[in-house]
Formats: sequence, C-alpha cells, structure tokens
Amino acid sequence: MGELLHERIDVRPFEGARSLPSFIGRTYTLYETRILGRQCVIVAKLDETGTPADIAKHIDLVRSATHATVALATMTISAHNRSRLIGQGVPFIVPGNQLYIPDLAIDLREHFRAPRLRQADGLSPAAQTVLFHRILHLDRHMTTPSLLAERLHYSAMSIGRAFDDLVATGLAETVRHGKERHIHFKEEGRPLLKEATPLLRSPVRSLKFVRGDALSAHLKLAGETALSHLTELSSPRIDSFAVAASDWKVISQTADLVETERDEANCIIETWSYDPAALSDTDAVDVLSLYAQFRDHRDERVAMAADQLLENLPW
Repeated sequence: MGELLHERIDVRPFEGARSLPSFIGRTYTLYETRILGRQCVIVAKLDETGTPADIAKHIDLVRSATHATVALATMTISAHNRSRLIGQGVPFIVPGNQLYIPDLAIDLREHFRAPRLRQADGLSPAAQTVLFHRILHLDRHMTTPSLLAERLHYSAMSIGRAFDDLVATGLAETVRHGKERHIHFKEEGRPLLKEATPLLRSPVRSLKFVRGDALSAHLKLAGETALSHLTELSSPRIDSFAVAASDWKVISQTADLVETERDEANCIIETWSYDPAALSDTDAVDVLSLYAQFRDHRDERVAMAADQLLENLPW
C-alpha cells in the first residue's frame, strides 16, 4: 500500500481498543496508521465470516468512537461481498489486491486498475430504468432515446441524459447512426448487473400509510408484499403497492386513497422515483427494482430474499 501511494505507511496496534465494545476486540484485530495525512483505524479480519450488513454496523461503531477514517482489512473478499460492502459505504483493504477508501478519494480495485468514473450518489432514476430494461430483455431493439422514452414513460431528452450517466459510469457507450443515438452496454445479463450493483439505488422515495382500495387503482404489488410473492419470505401484515411519485396526488384523489396513521392503515403506498409500471407487465413490480430496494436490508432474511430474486431470473 505504501508503494502504491508513494508514501511510507507505518502500521501499529490501535491503542484505543479499550474504548470500544468488547466484542469488537474479540472479532477483529485493530491497527492505526496515517494515510495521506489522515488518521486511519484498520479493522482486520482474517476470514470472510460475518455479513456485510454486520460489518458495516461494526465499522460505524469504531468510526463513531474514534472519529477517524475506518477501513476493513481482509485477506480475501468475494465479488458479491465486495459489492455489498461498497453499497454499505464500507472502506476496505485486501493487501496486494484491492484498496477502497472513498473518504480519502482512493478507489483501486481489481488489481489496482484505474477506476472508472463513478457518480457518488449512484445512478439517476432514468439511467437505472434504462439499465434494468436492458437486463430484463424487455426489448433488445430499443436502443435510442425516442424508442425507450415511450416504453419507460420518460421524455426523449431525459433518456438522452440517462445515456450520458451510463456512459460516465463505464457501463455503456453510445454511437450515432445518422441522426439517432444508440446505446450499447459493455456487458449483458448477470455480468452487467454485477458491474452496476454498487451504483444501484432504491426506487422508493416515501411510504404512505393509507386507507382505501388500492386494488381499484390498478397499482403494482410492491415492497415486502411483492418480495414474499416471488420468494419464500413470509407475507407482511398489510400489502404494499407502488406508484410513480409524480402520479400519487392524482391517483390518490381518483381512487379515494386517504393517508392516515400507521395503525389505521390497510395498505402501504410506496412512491417511486420512476414509474413502476414501466418495467413490469405483471401484477408486481420488476425483480431488479425489488433487488435494488432490499439488497442491503438490515433484516438478513429480507436481504437473502432479495438475493433469491436474482437466482430466479432466466439469465
């Protein structure tokens, strides 16, 4: 690491370990150092046990107690767990292989290849919709803004900006044929999703606790309701449905859906950053949007159900 960063890195045992919960000391070995002038605490783990969600909580505990940059160090890390850690915002070090500490603007992964340009806050809603449309193979011939706009319920200008976002992340490239701009993804199917996973964002903007007949509004099943229909997860107490945030006001008035207190609600309405009907022709929202919503859920049962969604896709 020192050779890569062109500075001497002196690592020593962390002297403040006694100020941390005792289980941290039993689970990890802690070190301290300075990297690029910043105090850093290295939380070392010899194996890859423990879920990314648990590790993220432990890293947050150390960060809160030390007010330092905190990074996980491990000898091995699977591609799946790497994506989950990045999604949780957990810095990590794999000696001789990978170094990811966004607090210090360091992102050197896959044998220190030059990192692609990433958007700090993930894909835009329109870009994520275009990406999911491609992976779900809804229509491989839709590669221009004008064709995708009608299907995905966006303007052609918004789809053009989504193309720019996807090109900036390195996931795709565009070429012109005459006056038309076409998008071409550099991967397909599971490899494309794997590459895009750190950039995915939950489509859910807000939750509305509602009384009324959501079925009469012909909304898509969503949330844990949809997840339970598609996996082995138990059904929730009340059903969830999804609607584009921009459509909520009109639909709530038309279908007489009234917001109320949680205990009085007979359904939950999720307002989404994009139209849930654009990616699904079934009664439920699409599986990739569900995966983006629940892949890092704090309840491990829900996170595992989200992973199961991918296994059921016809890759």
